[in-house]
Amino acid sequence: MSDPFDIIVMPWITEKTLEARRVSDPDIGFLQNNNRIEFIVHRDATKSQIKKAVEDLFEVKVAKVNTRITITGKHASVRLAEGYDAEEAALKLGAF
Repeated sequence: MSDPFDIIVMPWITEKTLEARRVSDPDIGFLQNNNRIEFIVHRDATKSQIKKAVEDLFEVKVAKVNTRITITGKHASVRLAEGYDAEEAALKLGAF
């Protein structure tokens, strides 16, 4: 499973995932960018495969990948490295 399109099934865009991109700061509220994008991925995909697929498809650097398996499938929460913007990557998806 080396094709990035086989690894990443679809983006997971909900109100909760959009709010998860922001970090709560008691002084200024929800203004800091958490730089995260959520995806539904192939159930057998590893974190390193997900990282490589996101980097290849969106031309960004990935700092961290968290995964969880739910009823809707395997979810991957991808945090982008400093200097890369999750909103710009989401624009490539047509999310906004």
